[in-house]
Amino acid sequence: MNPERKEILNLISLPGRLNATEAAWRLGFEPDHIPILVSAGQLKPLGNPPPGAVKFFLTAEIEQKKGDARWMNKATELIRLKVKDKNERAAKSRTLKGSVSATNGNATNGNNSRDRHA
Repeated sequence: MNPERKEILNLISLPGRLNATEAAWRLGFEPDHIPILVSAGQLKPLGNPPPGAVKFFLTAEIEQKKGDARWMNKATELIRLKVKDKNERAAKSRTLKGSVSATNGNATNGNNSRDRHA
């Protein structure tokens, strides 16, 4: 386990706010899941940070959500669907790129053979 993660998870008294990585650890998610939850409105960062800025979350809210089975189920399902969609798009993109390469390769071979016979 990451030593920083272990340290945050074992603190007796938590700070008032957590950064996105720390919030992810406390919730049991991966750090890259936090932007998904924020964009879906399931987590609200403190203040009004601009896109790309470091985001902080109220520790009391993170701890409350951690104990809320309904919220955890909704957040887990949301992440599962987003990851599934991302994987399907990547697979489709790879398939399309493979088809284009195969088609271009065949078309080139066909054109070259026609040129030789002409």
